[in-house]
Amino acid sequence: MAIEALLATNGKFTHEPRHDLESVLYIIIFICTFVRGPGLPIYSPEASLPIRTWLCGDNTKAIGSRKLANLQDYDIAILPYFAPYWQDFIPFVKDLIVACFPVSMRLPNEFQYEQVLGILKKAYNTVREPTNSINRAAQTSKRPSTGSGSLNLCRISKRGRYNL
Repeated sequence: MAIEALLATNGKFTHEPRHDLESVLYIIIFICTFVRGPGLPIYSPEASLPIRTWLCGDNTKAIGSRKLANLQDYDIAILPYFAPYWQDFIPFVKDLIVACFPVSMRLPNEFQYEQVLGILKKAYNTVREPTNSINRAAQTSKRPSTGSGSLNLCRISKRGRYNL
């Protein structure tokens, strides 16, 4: 959930498209932290993982404050906990965080669709498959195979339909 929504006072929060883009950032952070790779079980990093505090508690302002603090120190509180498979995606997550909060962690966020799409396209064109045992264990890849003997996942995926 967008930090602005979590920290809203007196019910004066208006949902805008930039809040959805901010939520996409958090989904990417969670995937890079908890998903070990395609076809592998969910990764369980240490219990003291800072972003775990985003998931617990019933005081939304406290959750928003912790999320804001973690984003301010993303080099310490978020990025070091990425699963090994996603390490090459770290520069792009940094770019997304900076695009969302360009000067400092302040509200409202300044995410724009074109910025997010540009960063994700750059990541798509840059990130390559790892050659280590994580990829071999999963026997899958970050990019769907289009060979004649394999299932053409691009055809049935949004990525293929929308040609990211």
